Amino acid sequence: MPLENFSYAHFSWLGRGLSKIVRGIEHDLDAADIKMYHEVYLSLIGFISILSLSVPVAFTIILLIGFWPEMPFLPMNGLFLIPATIFLPLIILGIGVLMPKMSASNRVNGLKIEIPYASMYISVMTSGGLSPYQSLLRMQNMDLMPNMRKEVKRIEKIRLANGVDPLTAMEQAARVVNLNEYKELLLGYASSVRTGGDTLHYLYNQTHNMFRRMSTKVKSMGENMGVLMEAYTIVGILGVLGLFLIFVVGLSLPSASVGISPEQFFLFSFIILPVMSIVFIYFGDTIQISYPVSNFKTYMIAFATVPVAIVVASQTVLPFFDESFLVSPFLYEAIINLRVLLRLAEGTEAALGLAIALLIVAIPSFLADQYIMGRERSLQDGITTFLRDLVEIRKSGLNPERCIDALANRDYKSFSKHLKMINMKLNWGYPIREIYQEFKSKVRNWLALINVYLLIDTIEVGGGTEESLESLAEFAESTRELENEKKSALMPLTIVPYIGAALLTGSTVIFLQFFTSMGTLGVSVQTVTLYRILLTPLVLHSFILGLVTGKIVTGRVSAGFKHAIFLTLVALAGIYGVSNMSMGPLMGGF
Repeated sequence: MPLENFSYAHFSWLGRGLSKIVRGIEHDLDAADIKMYHEVYLSLIGFISILSLSVPVAFTIILLIGFWPEMPFLPMNGLFLIPATIFLPLIILGIGVLMPKMSASNRVNGLKIEIPYASMYISVMTSGGLSPYQSLLRMQNMDLMPNMRKEVKRIEKIRLANGVDPLTAMEQAARVVNLNEYKELLLGYASSVRTGGDTLHYLYNQTHNMFRRMSTKVKSMGENMGVLMEAYTIVGILGVLGLFLIFVVGLSLPSASVGISPEQFFLFSFIILPVMSIVFIYFGDTIQISYPVSNFKTYMIAFATVPVAIVVASQTVLPFFDESFLVSPFLYEAIINLRVLLRLAEGTEAALGLAIALLIVAIPSFLADQYIMGRERSLQDGITTFLRDLVEIRKSGLNPERCIDALANRDYKSFSKHLKMINMKLNWGYPIREIYQEFKSKVRNWLALINVYLLIDTIEVGGGTEESLESLAEFAESTRELENEKKSALMPLTIVPYIGAALLTGSTVIFLQFFTSMGTLGVSVQTVTLYRILLTPLVLHSFILGLVTGKIVTGRVSAGFKHAIFLTLVALAGIYGVSNMSMGPLMGGF
């Protein structure tokens, strides 16, 4: 690359100097699969860092030639930006040095999920007659395990580039990846071959150990998710309650020295709090077991309904805060009439409109997620049962194709229609690889795809021996048990957000009841404004709380639409409660 060549030609002295300070950068580059000599990489980072010095220089020139006052987007007290930007080269240098390590860490996290299934694949292929290294090489064409696929290609590059034997290449590749399971699999296999041990027995034991460790990880994951849910409850429930109280006190008692403005309250409610929720969703994603293939159909439906929700919200929420947003009097008047029909207090129109807009997104997405996920669970259960039946019929002496034909008319839930298609095309003489590609185009469940891929590869390589099919069925059952353990470990966490939402809604209702009743004590309280400002973010927060719950409990944000619907209804119930416990003119319209 021209930039890399230029950097190394003119700043190699900087790259050599940094390489003496930054130890182990070459191993990080190798583990991250960044194909660049470490001194060239450090020279490039050094050059970019030096180039960033132009930022403080530009600020200084602006000040010297007197253009600062004419630049309204820069504050007059923005002089503090100049010393701050001086640290920009150091920041860029630090990011550049840490980037290979972070990239390697991401690859390791991906390998943690894939390595037990890669070991299962090697074990099944080896039982079918291939050598473990040949089984490993076959994974170069397997896109279901992208991280493992890259590792296999890296092992082959080491073997060809260094002219070493496969065992040495595997040992060299394993030493730079900071993952115990990966090292144990490759180094243990190499040691077993060199000492003349039973490699197939070793691979089986290693695979079983990996699944046991994964089961233990699932149980500990439940504890970690519990801590994460507790942390989110503290921030998202108790923190919000405290903020609501401070805001209500400040709005109800203008003479009080403690309080926050409506602008600050909106900034927290509609920007800071959603961003914090996204951060918790990210943490939940890093802790959860995430498979390489995901089904995004639910999110496509959600995105399709978002424009409709935005239009509804723009006319049922924003006009109640600023009439300049009013474009469609029909929606504006409809939400007022609906508020009167539901016997809600004046000032709750914006909250009601926001709830309707959010439900427009949540309800279709929830129905789609229920259908898609239910079909995928049925598909995975059907495949697992089919593999066990296939093993039993294979013991009778039939070849795998005849076994599939004998089972084609049995009920395997959602897998039945796919099984009939596979059987029909096998009878017609279609290539088995083409049959799998058609199955893959219709299915987005990674566990189902990996099991069918293993079945097809087993038949293609070893003729589908009884031993290899037994191994495949056993590991498929282990996978199902693992999924059931994960579900049972995380399901108890579902109750936490509902308790939190009830607490938040109930406390908000009590706040409003107390401070609206203070009008009888001579305290001026703008009740309509108070309802409008306080109850609208309550609906949004309840909805977001449902999305976070879905991610933490199931590992899918799409599963949170169900909880979002119920928690939004909880918020609406609280709004109904505060409206009907109110007295006097608040019951506007009746």
